Amino acid sequence: MERIFDQASIIKLLKDGLKKPNPKNPDRMMWTLKDLDTPPPGWTECVNNTKGNKAFPQGYQGVKYQNLARVKAPKPKKETIEIIDPKDLPTYDF
Repeated sequence: MERIFDQASIIKLLKDGLKKPNPKNPDRMMWTLKDLDTPPPGWTECVNNTKGNKAFPQGYQGVKYQNLARVKAPKPKKETIEIIDPKDLPTYDF
């Protein structure tokens, strides 16, 4: 099962939505690249709330907004195992 907050799965979800028809209006896709290029209102509000706020003298210093549908998905990491040398195993004398 894929983790929902894994960056690769989010990129895949966004790219799949570019090709998937909207259930309410099958003539349109779920979203467009132009839709995703625009930062969400909540993110924009956070950035604007830090401007001129004495609690944030340097302004917004968080994550820069980027459209993840335009980002290349990272390659999955190969899972490796360590082979145990038989001489490292305990021996039992019966």
